[in-house]
Amino acid sequence: MAGGAKTLVIWGRCFRLSLLPTAMADGLAGFAIAGLTEFPMDSKLLLFVCSAGIYHGAMGLNDWADRVKDQTERPERPLPSGALKASSVLSVAIALVTLGVASAFSLDLRLGLWMTGIATLAVAYDLFLRGPLLGPLCLAICRAMHMAAPALWLAPDRLMDHWYLPAGYGAYVFSVSRLARLEEKAPEELGRAPSRMILIQTACFAVPLAAALFKQEVSSPLTFTFLAAAGAVILAKQTLGNSEWNPARVQASVGTALRLLLVYSAACALTGGGSYGLIAAALILLGYPLAHSLRKVFPPT
Repeated sequence: MAGGAKTLVIWGRCFRLSLLPTAMADGLAGFAIAGLTEFPMDSKLLLFVCSAGIYHGAMGLNDWADRVKDQTERPERPLPSGALKASSVLSVAIALVTLGVASAFSLDLRLGLWMTGIATLAVAYDLFLRGPLLGPLCLAICRAMHMAAPALWLAPDRLMDHWYLPAGYGAYVFSVSRLARLEEKAPEELGRAPSRMILIQTACFAVPLAAALFKQEVSSPLTFTFLAAAGAVILAKQTLGNSEWNPARVQASVGTALRLLLVYSAACALTGGGSYGLIAAALILLGYPLAHSLRKVFPPT
């Protein structure tokens, strides 16, 4: 690999470019909640710049904050390995977050303040909000606010009517993050705690989507029902059987739950009217092969 390409891969790995599809999915779903009927082709697209800047800037800041701990636990990462300078990563992370917030203010004052709140929480999580409850709660609020941002900006009244979709998304992220904390426990300490958390995840995933279907605010009920039911079944199936839980099995369940974030977002996209809902849902689901391809180039771990 040429020197320039290798450097790009290292930077992409540090800033978790393989996770770009999930950041974009939040915005696509949020535009549906805002009631868009056609794909945005104007200044609204700048919202994706806001999202990418804050999301990936926070990822880089996370690596910078963990650089000392990673010297022991993950010495192969770009910072502890010496592939990147800590000062350079910090500067780029700050620049990306600033770009994201500034882009939001250029669109709308209220949106700028909202995205500033998201950025503040993300930075706080990177630097000191890492507790067993505060950490997951911080992540959950960030993701719920992120999905809600387009509707807050364009259609506050619709957000009031569809609040349960971003709220359910946040609750789901909280439960996934709490499950991830169980990876650190020994097998004899786990018991049935992972099963209970996965059942909570299933409820967080299925209940808000069922509410949308019940309110008949879905552009393609059959597709929507399939996505909601498939995600809930995949989650619930992990609790079946008598095999004991261990850290590896918990880690696999966390991976499954994270991949289903795109399914939840795609289902939310189907609440959009006109052609937008189906287009947005299709683009979100295309995030699966895209993320897989990006992981080969920019490994996230």
